[in-house]
Amino acid sequence: MTRRRELINRAWKFAYGDPAGAVAEDFDDGDLYDVGLPHSFGIPYFMETGFYVGRGVYRRVLDIRPEDLGKYLALEFQGVFQDAEVYVNGSQVGRHLGGYTAFAIDISTAVRAGANQLAVRVSNEWNPRLAPRAGEHTFNGGIYRDVALIVAERTRIAWYGTFVTTRRLLDGDAVIDVATELVNDGDADFEGDLTAEIHLAGEPVLRLRQSVSVPAGATSTCRQEFTLHQARLWHPDTPHLYTLEQRLTQDERCLDEAVTTFGVRTVEFTADKGFFLNGEHLPIHGANVHQDRAGWCDATTHSGIRRDVALIRESGMNFIRGSHYPHHEQFAAECDRQGVLFWSELCFWGIGGESAEGFWTASAYPPHEADRAEFEESCLRAMTEMIRVNRNHPSIIAWSTGNEVFFSDDEVIPQAKDLTRRLVELVHELDPTRPAAVGGAQRRGFDELGDVAGYNGDGASLYHKPPWPNLVSEYGSLVEDRPGAYGPRYAHGVETPHPWRSGIVLWCGMHHGSIVADMARMGFIDYFRLPLRSWYWYRRELRGIEPPPWPLPGTATALRLSADRMTIATDGTDDTQIMVELLDASGHVVADERPVRIEVVEGGGVFPTGTSITLSPENRGLLDGIGAIEFRSYFAGPNTLRAGADGLAPAELTIEAVGGEQWRGRPRRLAPGPPSRSFVPSSDAPRLLSAKRPVFSSGSLADRPAHLITDYSTGEGWISATNRPGAWIRVDLEGLWRVDTVTVLLGEPDAVPYRLEVSGGQATEEVAAGTTERRMSFDLRGRALHAVKLVFPEAPAEVKEVRVHGR
Repeated sequence: MTRRRELINRAWKFAYGDPAGAVAEDFDDGDLYDVGLPHSFGIPYFMETGFYVGRGVYRRVLDIRPEDLGKYLALEFQGVFQDAEVYVNGSQVGRHLGGYTAFAIDISTAVRAGANQLAVRVSNEWNPRLAPRAGEHTFNGGIYRDVALIVAERTRIAWYGTFVTTRRLLDGDAVIDVATELVNDGDADFEGDLTAEIHLAGEPVLRLRQSVSVPAGATSTCRQEFTLHQARLWHPDTPHLYTLEQRLTQDERCLDEAVTTFGVRTVEFTADKGFFLNGEHLPIHGANVHQDRAGWCDATTHSGIRRDVALIRESGMNFIRGSHYPHHEQFAAECDRQGVLFWSELCFWGIGGESAEGFWTASAYPPHEADRAEFEESCLRAMTEMIRVNRNHPSIIAWSTGNEVFFSDDEVIPQAKDLTRRLVELVHELDPTRPAAVGGAQRRGFDELGDVAGYNGDGASLYHKPPWPNLVSEYGSLVEDRPGAYGPRYAHGVETPHPWRSGIVLWCGMHHGSIVADMARMGFIDYFRLPLRSWYWYRRELRGIEPPPWPLPGTATALRLSADRMTIATDGTDDTQIMVELLDASGHVVADERPVRIEVVEGGGVFPTGTSITLSPENRGLLDGIGAIEFRSYFAGPNTLRAGADGLAPAELTIEAVGGEQWRGRPRRLAPGPPSRSFVPSSDAPRLLSAKRPVFSSGSLADRPAHLITDYSTGEGWISATNRPGAWIRVDLEGLWRVDTVTVLLGEPDAVPYRLEVSGGQATEEVAAGTTERRMSFDLRGRALHAVKLVFPEAPAEVKEVRVHGR
């Protein structure tokens, strides 16, 4: 018998809350909702700032073959947000804390032959001792990635136990190291062989065999070294992948098998010449990507991940930053296959403005001493899990310790830095082949703590030729809906290449859910995975492909319904993107935005809203005459979809679902959506919104940079690079906030006039003019604003502080 891995994404029951006795074996779950995995508490979710916070319970029958008893049986969870308690037949078998990393739970002694009752109690409640404590994303709970049953012998290759590394490249040959962790849960010592066969494009290129021994009840690591002659190197232009097929044998009997995909390549970030792949200079140009999507929230299929990576690749970019947490392992696997460099990031995260303890608006590092030990352990554990699961993917070129951790309370900045240093050391220990990066390192000296510094926001203009490897990890924040403007998102000179800068990374790739209004809508691809016009601009700039004709205003006479895939699997890894277009009499798409309803008239498939969905300008699902949504099924058989709109003949499409139970029209209880949504707590007292926010200006003296006006840590302020009229300085609030007051503190000289301008959308408006007083407060009366700006019509003064208070 060899290892078996069976996905168990189908046929789950789900309840919001924590019903009494819901994890018990004999609990009657007939009234619970019918769901498939991946699943999110938030389904259906369409970028609201609020989301359900609480508990949920999942139940499923797990069938165990009689011949499997006595073997190693485990449940593999690719991701549960964020506190998971697992029960088998009413008894707890394990618990995992942390919402973004995979884990396995041994159930060998808890199961019996035949039917077993599996239950998982999940909480997404904010935990001050668990990363992330803060962030601007949304934090919907649920079993939102795959679950599988693993069956193996007691003596086996450990779970994700193989680590393949390229030691060196020389004259076309690659020296490869393989470290394989072997587990012996048996009562007798093990003596046997570990054989390996390396394949390229399906053809064997090398075979290895080594004697191994593992004492009873122990774990040991077998190390092998081999040379690949004239190795085919992994590169975005030529993403060659090898497979390592391993067999653990004893007296010619195979006990276990493992297949590991790997690539041969080397990476190097330098402080003076940028990034090198396989010894050759390669400029990085990429985008940040969150995992969630229209309707389905975080519950993303493998097909959805494939489309996400393809959209970035098709734009001409060669890099994705996995903002700001470990992504599904399939994300790195797709980057491997499609040839996209990947930055894998830890969920140690902060959010701008004055912190408030709770609901992911807190200090990134705990201010309360009692929370610190467990919090640090959660970060170290998540880093260990992220690296173990993803370490063989050649697309990953850096492990990042977090994002904008400088958004921690002043008194714990030293501790936040110490933890960052520990995480850097852990990366060096677990994977010395990749650098430890620090993401969002543009404040308080975090950029000097790792091997590579990532600068967000105003970091591109603040840091020129720093003494360590670096890249602009975020640039170009712009709130837009589809279709948007045709042009670049470049800002602060990032379009000018510098030899010392490894690359630039757009914020953001896709629209995503956020607890801060309008921060969600900064992608050059929208939430429904349709490109904005800026995406077409990048594709033309980077690949030379002209954009399509833009839809013109008009009256539609017909609907067109299409899908990117006509056949889908039912195991929870697959879906298809359904697209609807409004056409004129000539068959051209027209910007007619009348709502379109799509329904399942036959079959067992579902949209995130159930058996029908309406796409409209109100939910941003249909804009500029085009709409899209992802469709999946957990039952086999044909699915006939029908789209209709007022005054137009319906259009139909059939999607074939294959595998698993045949759909026979049985009753289902589909969840209508979360029973409640929680929002960021409001307070009668305004918060300081501007602390450590990005600041931009018309130019600064080298020793008086713009960021001094929101760092509030020195008596010195910004001084313009010139004394000419028109100098300006702007504070970006990184989202839409209701601003009560803006306070301006000027330095020398006296009696310098200025005007205050504010932005609440695309337009800028003058609201007040400054007087000769050095300190002025302006009452904005709760106006919804993105940014505030000071403009000097005459020679500028020193600006010491700009403080923005609001909610």
